[in-house]
Amino acid sequence: MLASYGTGFKYKNWLVLDGCGLFCAGITWFLHIWAAWVVITKVLDPWMGPGAITTMKLKKGEKLEDLGDPELLPTHKNIVMFTVHCLAFLTIAGLALAGHGKAMTTNPGAVPELAAPVGTVFSGPEGTKDEDGTKETDVLLEEKGKSDASGGVERRNGNSNGGTNAEGEGDEEQAIKPKPKVPHRTCRRCGPKSFKPPRAHHCSICNRCVVKMDHHCPWVNNCVGIGNHKFFILFISYTFLSCFYSLSLVMYRFFTCMNVMRGPACMHKPSDTLPIILLVIEGVLFGLFTSCMMLDQYTVVTTNVTQIDRLKGGDEVAPDHEVNETFGGDKGAELDWFLPKTVVFPSSMKEEIYGFCVPCDDKEENFARMATLV
Repeated sequence: MLASYGTGFKYKNWLVLDGCGLFCAGITWFLHIWAAWVVITKVLDPWMGPGAITTMKLKKGEKLEDLGDPELLPTHKNIVMFTVHCLAFLTIAGLALAGHGKAMTTNPGAVPELAAPVGTVFSGPEGTKDEDGTKETDVLLEEKGKSDASGGVERRNGNSNGGTNAEGEGDEEQAIKPKPKVPHRTCRRCGPKSFKPPRAHHCSICNRCVVKMDHHCPWVNNCVGIGNHKFFILFISYTFLSCFYSLSLVMYRFFTCMNVMRGPACMHKPSDTLPIILLVIEGVLFGLFTSCMMLDQYTVVTTNVTQIDRLKGGDEVAPDHEVNETFGGDKGAELDWFLPKTVVFPSSMKEEIYGFCVPCDDKEENFARMATLV
């Protein structure tokens, strides 16, 4: 089954088969599941859950009501609150793990093998041929197998890729003059003929060029790019919320014990102290880490420009559109922003956002030819 998982051009399912990354991803899942177990069984249950009764020790002649504040006793009201807290924490932890799983197994925006600049004409109108008598379709598809690295492709109306006719003007003049061939950027590590779109960077671990690559995160065992940036943001955001939630419960229970020393809030087994201390350490460390990551990603989300592109400058800028590339849509925050659902860009903007097209027209013959080259 793992034979169908990988990051190369031939794999149908995306998964980075890196030992260190898989180990870090496993640790991430373990810590989330372990934290949920401690919160429910060591913090909430002995405090306000069904286990509160069993932790109370009555002296001779002492009644349950004599132990302290009646509000702290395991009444029906507290059982309801126990259920609410459990469901809330499990929901947050579940969303964090769902975001992590999607971020790890989603293609981050790797450039396909047959990608071409936006505006490339695969076949001329009515079978027209290029200067050398070869159809443009043949130039783009067949030169994949040639060793000559000096070839280029023609680009029209490719305003996001520096095309020769950015505004769509001068079509009549271009039909008369010889059609120039504009060289496009390639990636020597993906292959001498592999097109490298603007804002794409090569990841040495994934061994692919990724559009709008922000960084390679070992904790999600994947690159963070335009295809899974939303899932990464959801993962760190819900992880931060789970850390904050667990620390708040522990602190509230601690200060309750300061006021009422006898009661189900404080009467837990001494063996439960160590897991709670470890939970606090985990919550503080990962809470600080994810909060810093959220602040670091704020500029990326609001400007659509990654830190790598910002440092490089030059042409590495975001396209001029109003779509939020991380969460999608142009109407502000929506419910889908907070759920691990795949971002769908408007079809009219998708090629501009990604910086490539495969294929660049909708002729059925090109689809058929590309299928034989995958």
